[in-house]
Amino acid sequence: MWTLGINWKWHDGAAALVDGDGRLWALAEEERFTRVKHAWGAYPVRAARFCLDRAGIDWPDLDTVVIGWDLPQLLPWTDADRDELYVALFGRAAAGARKPALAFVDHHLAHAASAFHASGFTRAGVLVVDGAGERDAISVYAAGPGGLARKRHWPRAFSLGAMYEAATHVVGLGDLNAGKTMGLAAYGDGHDSALLPVGDLVGDGSPLFDWPADLSYGDFTGRWRDHLADRFGKVTRAPADLDQDPVAVRVAASAQRTTEEAIRALYTETRCLTGEPAICLAGGVALNCVANGRLPEPLYVPPFPHDAGVALGAAWTVRPPRPAAEPITPYLGTDIAPGDVPDLPESGFTVRPFAPEAVVDLLLAGRIGAVAEGRAEIGPRALGHRSIIALPRPAAVRDRINTIKGREPWRPLAPVADAGHAPRFWPGQGRRELYMVGSAVVSAAGRRELPAATHVDGTTRPQTVPTGHAPVVESLLAGLGSAGVAPVLVNTSFNGAAEPIVDTAADAVRTFVGLGLDFLVLADRLIRRR
Repeated sequence: MWTLGINWKWHDGAAALVDGDGRLWALAEEERFTRVKHAWGAYPVRAARFCLDRAGIDWPDLDTVVIGWDLPQLLPWTDADRDELYVALFGRAAAGARKPALAFVDHHLAHAASAFHASGFTRAGVLVVDGAGERDAISVYAAGPGGLARKRHWPRAFSLGAMYEAATHVVGLGDLNAGKTMGLAAYGDGHDSALLPVGDLVGDGSPLFDWPADLSYGDFTGRWRDHLADRFGKVTRAPADLDQDPVAVRVAASAQRTTEEAIRALYTETRCLTGEPAICLAGGVALNCVANGRLPEPLYVPPFPHDAGVALGAAWTVRPPRPAAEPITPYLGTDIAPGDVPDLPESGFTVRPFAPEAVVDLLLAGRIGAVAEGRAEIGPRALGHRSIIALPRPAAVRDRINTIKGREPWRPLAPVADAGHAPRFWPGQGRRELYMVGSAVVSAAGRRELPAATHVDGTTRPQTVPTGHAPVVESLLAGLGSAGVAPVLVNTSFNGAAEPIVDTAADAVRTFVGLGLDFLVLADRLIRRR
């Protein structure tokens, strides 16, 4: 029995395939194939095809297609819509097909299932916080062997995601760029970032704005944008200079502080409502690594807390997996096999077998390169399989990488270290370190060894790599240690400006050449500029 879960209709289209035991075969985001970031409004056609091919099946072998939204609650739904979906996903032969069955799953339930079943916990409380589901913006679930039971929910008018998105627009950073706003917030001085009035989340308070049933998400965020502009004033600087714009910094810092305070209160409410010490987070707001980093262990945030993750959560709602002893691997996408080297420009490059010592020499010489090996990561964080890497010192490395990638110069970078050495640089973040979803304060030794990956407020968003998970990066960290150098690297996503993370070997070579990087480790090959 096979179940295909999808996220579709708005942004971050994705597909996930599980078998009759709930075992995950593949999870992929449509943007990685189309090269259009967030795949706005796109059917997850290529992501679904990838999942089916990975299992060696075709669409008639599916028993169920399940969507991580209860769409009939949001818009009229008929058999014609079903046919349109199946033809888009599987081709004209699927028109009028009664099999596979089509099912819908409440959006927050899909988020919750994706986090809990991926966590390795046997029981947990689950907190979902996002822009909006069908009716709600915040939900709490108790999860265990008997499934997931919702304990409390907050209507869309309490949306932290909408508030944060509005702040991101006010400062001029556009759609789905909340991560940039989070980085900008660190430039605040801590004195003018008063809480915004979002209401008493855990009591009987009311939100700042109503959200009538006929009000669109865009109109609601528009109310927030107007409120923020009236309260703080006009942002006058371009995105590249926002760290020097006091209004932009105050807006970002206020949105960030509000989010942190709200998440702490909601975390406490989740613990109390469920009685569970282990907590999972999901929903787009769970990508706020600064808020996550302020919560105690045991805590789990999956590598895909955003809407792409509901493809897997929807599938797992229909076919729950057997309990897992360990958290899910994030390496679930397209594979780059040894020897997979696309055509290069005729001159200017050399291709040799990968040797860790050769790359360590390049890193020690100040070179900046990339790694593309194995199956691609799922989610917005590069975790060693599709990463740009460099030594995290001197501090100017940050500026060089931001320039290469076309990023705003004030944005931070993140580090990766092996689990044995990481405690020298930052306090342990538990499972959060697996996926780079929690921030930590950097130690004095860390400030000396990774200034290019330490943000202006003295924090970083770290990753550690367990043995065997990212072989190339692990070998480079070991090589640095053998050379007497701190075994830590800058690790940032391998992509150009406004592009998704690279997926295939061809993507990797194209982006390597286009960005002007010094070297590329492509599976078992080292490509260098002459």
